[in-house]
Amino acid sequence: MSESNQLKLLEDFILRNPNLDRLENLIQEFNIFETLRLTHAEIRHSNVIAWLLNPMENHGLSSYFLKQFFKFIVSSNSKFFKQLPVSLFDFELFEYSNVEIRREWNNVDILVIIIENGKKVVVAIENKIKTSEHSNQLIRYREIVEKEYQDFINLFVYLTPENLIPSDEVWIPFSYDTVADIINDILNYKKDNLSSNVILFLSQYHTILRRYVVGESQVEKIAIEIYKKHKEALDIIFQYKPDIYLELSEFLQNQLRNHNDIIIDSAGKTVIRFTTNIIDPLAKTVGEGWIKSNRIVLFEFYLYDNRVALRLYIGPGDNKYRESLRQFFLQRKDIFKLADRKFGTKWHAVYQNNFLQKKDFEEKDNNELRQKVSRRLEEFLEKDLPAIQKHFVENWQ
Repeated sequence: MSESNQLKLLEDFILRNPNLDRLENLIQEFNIFETLRLTHAEIRHSNVIAWLLNPMENHGLSSYFLKQFFKFIVSSNSKFFKQLPVSLFDFELFEYSNVEIRREWNNVDILVIIIENGKKVVVAIENKIKTSEHSNQLIRYREIVEKEYQDFINLFVYLTPENLIPSDEVWIPFSYDTVADIINDILNYKKDNLSSNVILFLSQYHTILRRYVVGESQVEKIAIEIYKKHKEALDIIFQYKPDIYLELSEFLQNQLRNHNDIIIDSAGKTVIRFTTNIIDPLAKTVGEGWIKSNRIVLFEFYLYDNRVALRLYIGPGDNKYRESLRQFFLQRKDIFKLADRKFGTKWHAVYQNNFLQKKDFEEKDNNELRQKVSRRLEEFLEKDLPAIQKHFVENWQ
């Protein structure tokens, strides 16, 4: 497509798009969750759910949300509950005068402990917004709860936006869509009993659930209409949208080039490799099958999967030389904390420094990410790198 045709499409998108004005008006409404960038932060959602579940909290709902939450779980999984000594009627008749809500107990997102009417029930809730299961965590969490609460009725709830089926069949799938429905009922039928602050908070949280977690919001409908009508123009815009990994990589490369003692070996969007004027002449270039320079000792920035990490690697190459490097790094386990792991046949990381983690990408904007990367790089250059270089100068033969 010619540049003139692309410009015409973009012009039509701007000038002949009343839905764009409607969308802008909706998303410009103040929402504290958007302002604080908490829309996809699992920890924050877990905090809100735990707050609503606790009858003793200051929301003014008493046990209403707790009761509705469990009644919907039971009603949507009736076959499952036929096997258990607790029913829909139990959750309705409980007074919830003896309830404890725990957060991050043994890594379980939310733990609800109920002792009522001669029954003892413990409910583990695993919350997933944008992440998935890993390392058999559902099985591990279940085994921990079952061991600790052997004389309780154990329930396990897997809370996700898509009502995903958990890998461990003991866990009951439950959807954020139902959570949004319960909150909508509260706003429609219980607001006379709530303070204006709680109403505002729940209203904004309901908007966030519908807009970002389970969909079906007015924003989503308008956005779909806009995309259908202006698909080609939007595809052009998407083609040139900023890439955070590319931005961070270019930022890091510029920062590294500002230090005269650093030598960049190779650089791309997701990997930046470098050494220094002190380390480079001390380490032989006996690497094989890794990088064109044949360097065997390199620092490597890894930018991928909502993470930025810096590692120091022994790369593939001459086996005797690799082993001598490994023994050299083992002399300072306080610096090279990864050196004593099982020795990799090709790559072996001996040092790691996490610059950004998943929660940073969820909670911070691009400027904040660059600022944090800059601070961590400055700390590395002022503290760890001099210690690493000193060890090479004084101890490497």
